[in-house]
Amino acid sequence: MIGLTEKSVKLLIQCLERHNPYLIPKVNSYGEKDFTIALYNEFRDVVGVEFCARGLETDDEPNAYGLELEALIDEIGRLFM
Repeated sequence: MIGLTEKSVKLLIQCLERHNPYLIPKVNSYGEKDFTIALYNEFRDVVGVEFCARGLETDDEPNAYGLELEALIDEIGRLFM
């Protein structure tokens, strides 16, 4: 299983449902050793698409949801650093 908090996993799955649902089974079905940097980056890319779609105010500043998405991108990045 991916090494994220339960809240982060739920947010990641929400993003995947909207933008790349074929990745959803990989979130829970993979063992930790099966996750690659490329897969983590796919997850981060999907969260980035969601951030651009729903995480910004009209002045391009992050809204509350956008701040959650930024934190998720950072959290996923820490998994492979």
